[in-house]
Amino acid sequence: MAVVEAPTPTAPEPQVTRDQEREQVRELITRIVRECPRRQPTSEDELRASRIVEEEFRRLGLALREHTFLFNDSLYKNSLLHAAPAVIGTAISGVAPAVALPLHLLPALSYYLESNRKAYLGRRLFPFKPSRNILGILPADGLEPALRVVLCAHVDAAFTGFFFRPDVLKTVGRDPPLGQKWLHRAMELTVRSQFALAATDVARMVLGPLSWPLRPLEFLLTVPSLLATLTQLDIVIRNQIVPGANDDLSGVAALVILARRLSATKPPEVELVFAATGCEEASLGGGDAIARDFDGEWDKTRTVVVGLDGLGNGQLRYLVEEGEVTARRIPAWIEEVCQETSRSEPRFAGVTGFEVPIGGSDISAFLARGWEGVCLAAVDPEIGAPRHYHMPSDTPENLAYDEVMDSIDYAERLVQNLWRRRLGGTGRR
Repeated sequence: MAVVEAPTPTAPEPQVTRDQEREQVRELITRIVRECPRRQPTSEDELRASRIVEEEFRRLGLALREHTFLFNDSLYKNSLLHAAPAVIGTAISGVAPAVALPLHLLPALSYYLESNRKAYLGRRLFPFKPSRNILGILPADGLEPALRVVLCAHVDAAFTGFFFRPDVLKTVGRDPPLGQKWLHRAMELTVRSQFALAATDVARMVLGPLSWPLRPLEFLLTVPSLLATLTQLDIVIRNQIVPGANDDLSGVAALVILARRLSATKPPEVELVFAATGCEEASLGGGDAIARDFDGEWDKTRTVVVGLDGLGNGQLRYLVEEGEVTARRIPAWIEEVCQETSRSEPRFAGVTGFEVPIGGSDISAFLARGWEGVCLAAVDPEIGAPRHYHMPSDTPENLAYDEVMDSIDYAERLVQNLWRRRLGGTGRR
């Protein structure tokens, strides 16, 4: 980590209209897509995009801090590594259960530990390369803020594949039979089924020929790993990065707009941190690095993290539950503030809670490491994701800018309500 530079005093900007802000959002997103078209995690384009955001933070007079870290460049290679061995294990478990056991058990254990931010094991087989987060800071007047609000958005972009086609997402997103929501939690189902397969391997080693009736169950338990293998392999072979205008340059542009807006209303005892993170699409690398490295420097009891992850092409939601293998709910008091914010204006009434079935945002890594926070993201109810999600069509031309601006308005109100709740009244803790 390194301090890049102190804030540069700037003259107050003239009043900016909403139409001007909308145009600034469009111009910034268009510029980054044009100049940094392949923002794969840890890539030169990811770094170039981060530097463009750094320019915007500098222009606003924010204190700048560079936070460097090491991470991988692909979520999907890592997921494939954790899914394919289980399929191979089932193929040979009938004749070699002792060999199948580690093929089932080790990937499950590795992914469980990784998704809960306990350890990176299997991922270590891939090279770790440099990436960075750039932090723009509006400091509190005192040495230690009474409250720190960290707003996060990621500059990197996602890979695409067959799984992300709208018709596939719509099929996957249908209500599960008998209301069994756990069927939608693909990675949790995959990991749990791999642990169960390891148990059948042990049973086969103990019972020998008497264990053959377990074979149909083993095939059934292998279905989640097989589906994961096929979908991840498709994504890895395609090796195509999407433009990412909505996911998540809309959130990055929102950081710039919110930095200007909130600087005018921030209480003196509040510190605001605007974090443009890297490697989110590689499995929350940048967010996890902040959550890990700033533990101790930032007081967790005085810090709230707000994620901005795809603010257009759908209806804004606050994510009440995240986590690939272990679902974690946001703190009750933050959910109450979100509900309060939704009631504050008629146009916010449709902003409700959403449980993420697959994947998650940078906030998921913070929650896993004991921080408090919530992520805002737009969702098209028809497909359970924003329109153009992880598709080549996620371009500046296909971004609903009015929805982005409404989301920025909501985020601004939410941050203000968070500091009001924490600094005074019955909500003070």
